[in-house]
Amino acid sequence: MKIILLSPPYLPEYMRNARCDFVSLSATQWYPVLLGYCGAYLEKRGHAVTLIDAPAHGYDHDMTFSMVKEGMPDLLVMYTGVMSEANDIAFADRLVDETGCKAVFVGPFASIDPANVLSRSSRVDLLVQGEFEHPVAEIADGAAYETIRNLIYKSDGSIRTNEVRPNLTGQQLDDIPFVSQFFNKQLDLKKYKTPSEYYPYMDILSGRGCKWGHCTYCLWVHTHIKGSQYNVRSVANVIDEFRYIRREMPEVKSVMIQDDTFTEERAADISEGLLAAGIKLPWSCYARANMGGDVLRLMKKAGCRNLHVGYESASQTVLNRIKKGVSVEQMIKFTQDAKRAGLRIHGDFAFGFPGETKEDALKTIDLAKRLKPHTAQFQLMIPFKGTPYYMDMAENGWLNDEGQPDMPGFSNDEIRQVAKKAYRSFYFSFDYILQSIAHPYDHVFGKLKTIQRAIPAMFWKKWNV
Repeated sequence: MKIILLSPPYLPEYMRNARCDFVSLSATQWYPVLLGYCGAYLEKRGHAVTLIDAPAHGYDHDMTFSMVKEGMPDLLVMYTGVMSEANDIAFADRLVDETGCKAVFVGPFASIDPANVLSRSSRVDLLVQGEFEHPVAEIADGAAYETIRNLIYKSDGSIRTNEVRPNLTGQQLDDIPFVSQFFNKQLDLKKYKTPSEYYPYMDILSGRGCKWGHCTYCLWVHTHIKGSQYNVRSVANVIDEFRYIRREMPEVKSVMIQDDTFTEERAADISEGLLAAGIKLPWSCYARANMGGDVLRLMKKAGCRNLHVGYESASQTVLNRIKKGVSVEQMIKFTQDAKRAGLRIHGDFAFGFPGETKEDALKTIDLAKRLKPHTAQFQLMIPFKGTPYYMDMAENGWLNDEGQPDMPGFSNDEIRQVAKKAYRSFYFSFDYILQSIAHPYDHVFGKLKTIQRAIPAMFWKKWNV
């Protein structure tokens, strides 16, 4: 089959490839990593695959439409967002009308309320919830719809939901070709950047799922790989991909391991594998703020450069309610240990958790300034349907008409004001200004586009979430 994998166009600087979708203030674009693995698997099975990531490459609707129509696919695989959902459905219908191809919606966002997504489309009859490599391959191979697990489809005027298949095992993940190799053929690597990573960089997954898996607000652990599961590729397979990137993609300056969170055991195994192989390629990963000093030092020795850490809040009451599983004291000690090990930190903080007050939020700003991560993000929480966080907010009447956090003690306007204050307090602090003077390219000249977008967002521009 001729198959096109599509992340459709929407707004400028929109990103749907992360664990939430939003218009990026920092011009960040992660790779479409889940579409990438699907594409690599389909290619291995002999299909002719084209990946189009319209938002990252700046393709508008007309340009993307022309590209798809020129490609005349037999199958269109559409990765949707929440913010862009109406846009995505309408665009898919238009493409099916014009090309006559079969189409399927995929991705964690489509898995939130799959029957609703399908019912709103006039031309798309198929949707895969959860992992989608094998179901999409079965669709491409012509399997009967009723036999394809994870598939939701229209039949005789109704929507039918098939049984859920087990998540892919480590051996099955090893059997998928390297996503970096697929991206190297399909995408312009220079379109992908994030302030916390060397440029250009590469995204990979060494495993799927979250070993912790309890955070109430996380979309992926409630729609993609559910609960406390962490299925991993073999260490040898991951090391081979690092070796491939170093050899075949010399322009890549670092690798971001996009696993939901690196456990201590996994971090140690990968670090020891990289050291044994003599591979010197900087890498980063997601980390929970409770890793020990010994493994952090080992990671640094093995080339780890940056940790993406979800601190979320300075309120222990809030942390307990969202089932973060980490204390403020652990966060502080972890950060001290990581810095002593020589690791950089990108800190993720957020506002709008259930029961959070303005005072709690101001404490979070103070904690961010105290921890002093190298970079920080202060996010407006997005209540995704299907998550316990959304249900908690909805049951208490803490969502406004747009589905955003809006609480009696912490209104949506106040949440937005505090988030702007957080960015100003962190990035205009004396300590950060000193860092910028000491490392002007790292903090200023290498991030001019980010600064250009961030300044209005810190002061007067309303954020799109």
